[in-house]
Amino acid sequence: MRNLALIPWEDRSTTRRQRPREKRPQQGPTRKGSNSCGILLILLGLFLGCRSHTTSTGADFFPAGNSAPGWAKSGDTRTFEASHLWEYIDGDADKYVQAGVIRTLTSDYRLNGQTDATLDVYVMSNAAGAQKIYDSESADGSQPLTLGDAGRYAKGSLTFRQGPYFVRLVAFEDTPEIARGLKDLAAALSSRLSSSRH
Repeated sequence: MRNLALIPWEDRSTTRRQRPREKRPQQGPTRKGSNSCGILLILLGLFLGCRSHTTSTGADFFPAGNSAPGWAKSGDTRTFEASHLWEYIDGDADKYVQAGVIRTLTSDYRLNGQTDATLDVYVMSNAAGAQKIYDSESADGSQPLTLGDAGRYAKGSLTFRQGPYFVRLVAFEDTPEIARGLKDLAAALSSRLSSSRH
């Protein structure tokens, strides 16, 4: 190692300038790779967000346990696309298809562990389709309800429409307790439909 004390002053600056510089790692490729990863993560997040939203507008808007007093789901939610609706309501599916049904979701419920009921949600392409189906149902002997855009109850059966949804709840008994229970279950569903999109 050279002794700087023995080197004239002007030569010292030269010595410093000639000292080899430290090599810094090239960051270009790393930055590009990290940008690519970032873009992929953003796209993956958007994709998963879309999938999550789609799922939430299906079975998730069916009331779970304790959402409506006394009611509990007693089966899985089943989905029938328009082209397969005949598998669920054979003989009457054409009426729904012509009104613009997209899919139908159905689930079974039980009130206080005793009375069974079925809840159907018909997802229509627009509110006019839901109204068309609702208006096609007989209103004879029914009681109007303040529910969704329009609703009615008759002999263990409750129907209502709300935006693009037409809903039917059917219990297999007709008592004042069941009537109250169906109204509670319908109100819980209506609340979920308010924050859902098809």
